[in-house]
Amino acid sequence: MTGKLKNNSYHILGLDTSASQREVLKRSKEIINRLKIDDLPVYDLDLDIFENFRTEESVKEAVQKLSSPKKRIKEYFFWFQIVDSVDEQAAGLLKSKEYAEASRVWENSSEKDTAKSLLYKKNLAILHCLLLFKKDSKTNLEQSLKLWRELIDSDKFWIAFAKVYKLHDELGTNQEIINEFKLNAVSYVADIYTELGQFHNNNAYVAESSKILEAKGAATEKTVLNPIYQSVAEAVDQLESLKVSADGVIDKNEAQTIKVLIGKIQEEFNKLIELGLYEDSQSKTIRDRAANAIRVVVLDLHNNLSETDKALALINVALKIAGTAGLESKLKHEIRVLDATKKNAGLVSPVADLVTAEKYEEALKLIESDRKKYSGNAELQEFYDNQKKLCISMLALNKYKQARDYFDKQQENLAKPLFEEAGKLIYENIGLFSFNKKVIDEWVAEIKSNVAKASIKNLDQFDEYRNSYINVAKEKFEGQLEQGALIVLVDAHIFGGLTDVMGDIKRQRQSERSRGWIWWIVIIIVWILLANL
Repeated sequence: MTGKLKNNSYHILGLDTSASQREVLKRSKEIINRLKIDDLPVYDLDLDIFENFRTEESVKEAVQKLSSPKKRIKEYFFWFQIVDSVDEQAAGLLKSKEYAEASRVWENSSEKDTAKSLLYKKNLAILHCLLLFKKDSKTNLEQSLKLWRELIDSDKFWIAFAKVYKLHDELGTNQEIINEFKLNAVSYVADIYTELGQFHNNNAYVAESSKILEAKGAATEKTVLNPIYQSVAEAVDQLESLKVSADGVIDKNEAQTIKVLIGKIQEEFNKLIELGLYEDSQSKTIRDRAANAIRVVVLDLHNNLSETDKALALINVALKIAGTAGLESKLKHEIRVLDATKKNAGLVSPVADLVTAEKYEEALKLIESDRKKYSGNAELQEFYDNQKKLCISMLALNKYKQARDYFDKQQENLAKPLFEEAGKLIYENIGLFSFNKKVIDEWVAEIKSNVAKASIKNLDQFDEYRNSYINVAKEKFEGQLEQGALIVLVDAHIFGGLTDVMGDIKRQRQSERSRGWIWWIVIIIVWILLANL
């Protein structure tokens, strides 16, 4: 893809940028007529670099671009300006294919600190880029980028360019269009190096241009970065969908899948490193997503399978991939916790075994006993806090499920005390969760007030009312135990209160829907287990 130079409108028409609209139309007709008789015209600025660029279609497109103020300025900028004897001398040398001599003419004439010298430098930068399509050259690459950076940063150049451009402008281009082009010029230049990188299959072009220009163009986004990001996203999606602990063990196939997916992610990130775009803001975002996906697998391995060694190996990979300081800090903390867990394996396993066996009440008793015994061990205290929060969540959920079973069977007298117990269990341990107690108290008071007003006429409104709380729980705490705990707390007060008015209502439709709610909460809680140490 060599759009800005190969398919430059002036190049296609064989004209320099001083050509008038009349000359553009005249030349386009001439070329089309000659093409019809298979007479391919050749012009002075036709460097022997590109082939098959002058067609009837490309000629018509060139005329269209040169008739539009916004498009014409881009075509003008990326082609030779022949405005004086120096330019004419260089153009004559280009015609005779003496590229080094033409380059020397513009280079020697650009040594003075004048506006005209800056315009010579633009011609020289264009020539260097054209020659890069002819031959891979580190010298031309470095010199062209140095020139472009100097020109783009030079107010004197832009004043000179605008002045000369207006001399040749018959379209009434306003200053706003020129300013907009100036703002985007560095991106357009960067696109040339993306095209060169693809032409030579060499990432050094994008890497070097990103470093020197400190920018990337639309072509870089579309043809280089997006395919990399898409490939990473696909691997991340697969990692996120893994449920390694579902069968109680990590088997060889699962281990191989994880290895392959992480290998794919690292391979794509190596491409970003080669391109010099690993620290790009977009790259950091996708790196964080990949690191978080690995982290979910890590937590699954550690929390549910006690595979601490494997978890440590993977979380260190996640740390290397992480793109932001916030995630790096979080991962480093979790590495310390995992290291401490490994070191304290003999001390934590009794509690962990009870939790795995779903003996939550026994686990709570042991937690309280061991917490006092090892009060000086900060890592163990954090482990006990997390395990207690998990046990409380699961005990409350189990009571809630049982209450809903009674509720669906219209046994309100049995359902109500269990709803109250589930809500009380969460509320009395509110300090374990990342809740604002003042807000929770306000919620509970509001729910109690509204439920007290429930009647047959307004009962259906409680679906929408309940959902407003559920949405907040998801928005604020998705992926955390807090999400499920908050849902249980809200539902305990809503349904616990509604048991007083449900005796006169047929619940078959509500029963169907409420069963779905129960399993939804179960799924949330089980998934969240993966995300808590």
